Amino acid sequence: SLPSVKQEMEGISNIIGAINEDHGRSLVELVRIEDAEARVNATLNAMKSSDIIHLACHGCQDGTQPLDSHLILSDGVLCLREILSAELSSAKFGFLSACQTATGDLELVNESFHLAGGLLAAGLKGAIGTLWSIADEDAPEVAGEVYKAIVTKDGVDLEKAAEGLQTAVRKMREKNLPPHRWIPFIHVGI
Repeated sequence: SLPSVKQEMEGISNIIGAINEDHGRSLVELVRIEDAEARVNATLNAMKSSDIIHLACHGCQDGTQPLDSHLILSDGVLCLREILSAELSSAKFGFLSACQTATGDLELVNESFHLAGGLLAAGLKGAIGTLWSIADEDAPEVAGEVYKAIVTKDGVDLEKAAEGLQTAVRKMREKNLPPHRWIPFIHVGI
């Protein structure tokens, strides 16, 4: 279990809740699957009907068998091969708040295949992932800045995700955090 996941999800809920309250209606629907409920099948089913997929959990890149790269859920692992075979036609953007979700093969830098790239291959337009392991306490800050950028009083603008990530990284740098804390977060796609 990651201690900062609760804080991360509460932060996202607060951002979305404030926008929905300002509009007097549900502009953005948030479906939370947490703790023991975060099972592989439940997560895949939620992913199939969501515009935005946000997964906050442990992740692992398999350098020798990229399709076996996975996210660790309450009852097992969600492998890249399962993501690729899922029908994710509703999903437009993914945020993989987990370690090693955009790690590729160092010997094939132009051909890397990882979880974040897998979301693009599954049809999403953009995704945020991590190049290596991240500090748990950084995830809520990064996610908060991204969601502040994409969910505004004017609606949802997923093309602002990269700007939100840039703001988060800049704030981490301004706090003089060491580079290994802010470098791993990347945006892929549009």
